[in-house]
This record gives sequence, structure tokens and C-alpha cells, in this order.
Amino acid sequence: MIHGGLPATLGMSLVVTLVSPAAGQDPAELLFGMEAAYAHVEGYTARFVRREVVEGTLRPREEALLKFQKPGLIYLRWVAGPPAGREILFVPGQNDDRMLVRETGLLTSLATIVMAPDSPRVLEESRHPVTDIGLGRLIGLIAANARRAAAAGELSIRDLGMVAGPDGSGPGIEAILPRQPDKGYYCYRLVLVVDAASGLPVRATVYDWDDRMVADYAYRDLRLNPPLTSKDFDPANPGYGFPRWKIVR
Repeated sequence: MIHGGLPATLGMSLVVTLVSPAAGQDPAELLFGMEAAYAHVEGYTARFVRREVVEGTLRPREEALLKFQKPGLIYLRWVAGPPAGREILFVPGQNDDRMLVRETGLLTSLATIVMAPDSPRVLEESRHPVTDIGLGRLIGLIAANARRAAAAGELSIRDLGMVAGPDGSGPGIEAILPRQPDKGYYCYRLVLVVDAASGLPVRATVYDWDDRMVADYAYRDLRLNPPLTSKDFDPANPGYGFPRWKIVR
């Protein structure tokens, strides 16, 4: 998903279609600028909102408080949707690279569940493993698909101007890839809202090869480089509810 004004590392052979460029703003620069903008981010907090189609069914909207710190520490507490009250903590290298899960309910809340971030239980409710949550994974996925499509001359990007985002308006970008699933791209169409101040994507809406919305992700109240500490990723944090008794699944 890319074009004109591309980073030098992409080479001169890329062929991309640029549709209706916005005045003073190259959508390709916005798209690839996200990588450079994220390079300066060590951590962030946000209200992560998602709605996905899983196994052909559109799931209810979910919202979770998110803390993230490089190189991949994640804390989530759901505040809306069916998992409301659930907590997840993942710290790379701990618990054999498995995550800690605290569920609500009379019996399920008695123990911390230890499971893989990509376990079948997770993928029953989500299109991605828990470790795919976050701006870095989103940006990396977009950039990888965009570079590949641009190199093949199969990318079209359209500047949508200023559009409504999670916390106000921001520049909108639409990236269109080949409408052929066998080419191996992530999606057919992707609509992004970029935060004008940070240059980071705060909303991404994904469409499949039948042009049906299959995923919508947003980052509300995004705070970059807040003073996160080890306590924010410690299950013993008194603000969290992880029981000491653990069940490994």
C-alpha cells in the first residue's frame, strides 16, 4: 500500500498509482512515515477498540485499556464488550512465552490461566494472536504489504483528506491491493486514519476481497512514551486482579 515520495530503501523500480493527492500532503509519505514515527516510541497507553469478523461472524465491539512497552510487553483490561473485566498480561521471555489471563465469573476468576498468545481459545474470538495487538505490528503489516504490492506495480493509494478519527479528525488514506486472494496479500482494501500530530495510525479498517469489512481497529486516548515501569507489567500489581493460583492450558 504505497507510492510517490517513497523511502530510498525501496529503490526506483516501484510502480504505484496515486489517486487524487491532497493539497500539500503525499499519502505515500504519510503511509511510510508511520514507521519513522513509531521508531521514536518506546511505549504507550490507549483505549484499544476492535470489531472483527471471526469464522464468518461479526463479533460485538470490544474496548480494552492497553499498556504497551517495547519490545512487546502487553497489558490489557477489557472495559466493554463480552470480555469486560478480563485482564491479559504478556511479557516476552516469561512464563515460557505464554500470557497470563484473568477471567471474570465466580469460578473462572479463582485462578490465573497461563496460555499461548495464539492458542485456539484466543483465535475463537480474534483474527490475530494477542501478540499482534499494538501499533508496531499494525504498521509492520501495512508496510510489508505495501512494499510488496508497490514493487509489483499493484498498489493504489487514495488521499481521503481529513476524516473523523477516534479522537477528532486526521488525514485519511485508502490503500487498494489486487482483488485476488491467491496473491497472498493481507486484504483487498485498507482505510487508515493517521494522527496528524504523531504520524501514527489511530484507526484501521480492513476489507476482504469481496469488499466486506472484516476488521476495524482504533486507538483512543493515545499517550506516547508515558512513564511506564516494571510494575505496569507485573501480575502482582495491586491494581490488577491476577490470582496467585495458576492453571496452565
